[in-house]
Amino acid sequence: MPRSIPFVRLTLLPLLVTTLAACGGTPTVPDQPVAAIAPTVVPATAVPSPTASPTAAPSPTTAPTTVPTPTTEPTAIPTPTAEPTTISTPTPQPDVSVVTGEGSFARGNIRQRPWMVMIDNHPDAYPQSGLNKAAVVFEGLAEYGVTRFIGVFQDGVTEDVGEIGPVRSTRLYFAQWAMGFHPVYAYAGGSPDGVKLAETTDQFIKFDALRQPKYTWRDRKRVAPHNLYTSSSLLRAFAEDKQVAVFNDASVGYLFDNSTPASPPTVNGLDYFFLDQRSRAGFSYDQATNGYYRSMRGHPHIDRVTGQRLWTRNVVVMQVTEAARPGDEKRRIDQAVVGSGPARVFNGGRSVDVTWRKTDAASPLRFYDADDNEIVFAEGPIWIAAIPALSRLTQR
Repeated sequence: MPRSIPFVRLTLLPLLVTTLAACGGTPTVPDQPVAAIAPTVVPATAVPSPTASPTAAPSPTTAPTTVPTPTTEPTAIPTPTAEPTTISTPTPQPDVSVVTGEGSFARGNIRQRPWMVMIDNHPDAYPQSGLNKAAVVFEGLAEYGVTRFIGVFQDGVTEDVGEIGPVRSTRLYFAQWAMGFHPVYAYAGGSPDGVKLAETTDQFIKFDALRQPKYTWRDRKRVAPHNLYTSSSLLRAFAEDKQVAVFNDASVGYLFDNSTPASPPTVNGLDYFFLDQRSRAGFSYDQATNGYYRSMRGHPHIDRVTGQRLWTRNVVVMQVTEAARPGDEKRRIDQAVVGSGPARVFNGGRSVDVTWRKTDAASPLRFYDADDNEIVFAEGPIWIAAIPALSRLTQR
């Protein structure tokens, strides 16, 4: 039987040179000074040949997964150069309602198929668009020490977003996370095994953005491949055109309540890194909004369109086994996101140690406390960061 978790305060550690994203449901935010994050080029992923558009997902099937062999050898992180993006003046955003649960990806309350979008975190992609409106954000390693995000958007829960992206390529483990949500899964090509899974699974509706010019566009002010975008209206149109918008899966979503935050907070912030300290990211707890503002490399992580700092109600940092692929010319890695492992949940100025569990590739990702009760999150968005070891997480 689910119960509310205790929470602890957080430390704010600067972030990964390329981990930059944030959750939806941003409250009103004052102007924040932001240092430009500079670009470098990371080899692009090979794009698969087009395949036929999928249809609605039938009964679940489980994709085989291989648990990688851990390695401690770090991968080089690209050195950013100047980012020419102009930051707009922030505009007020509504806070998440603790009465209606607005902005919560709540199980049993999802009537339209979710949209999950792979979002770039290369220095040339900063700042990104739309992460501040996502109901859930996943953050995980890609290669070269650069991370990538998946933003989860939900009709009727998240606000419409006029620009989401840049859309980037999938990996096997990102696609496995998506399988448990049965969404429209938007990506732009990917690793061979990631693309193969996307093209063969019946657990989500594939949306290869490289093959969907009707529902995407290129921003010519940015350098490809870091300039491919979509929007809520285009994703909605895609789902309606494919007749897959209607959705009724009681297993999708998380549990929420409007529990009282710690007073005073016992954790004021958290910081973590992926390969080394240059890739550090962090969140700072804000009592006024009962949420967490995101930082990257010691600077506020902002949204490209609104200029606002990314904010979330809940932060989860989970440990996943990561290993390099021997002989892979693009330095791709494996991550074991199927199975179980330790994690820590932060909300309300508190933290609690938990266990993450995903029994097979088609199963949803869940979190459980020491008594095996499923975690109940504070109403609002969730940010989930998957790092190689919890020893790379600190809190204050």
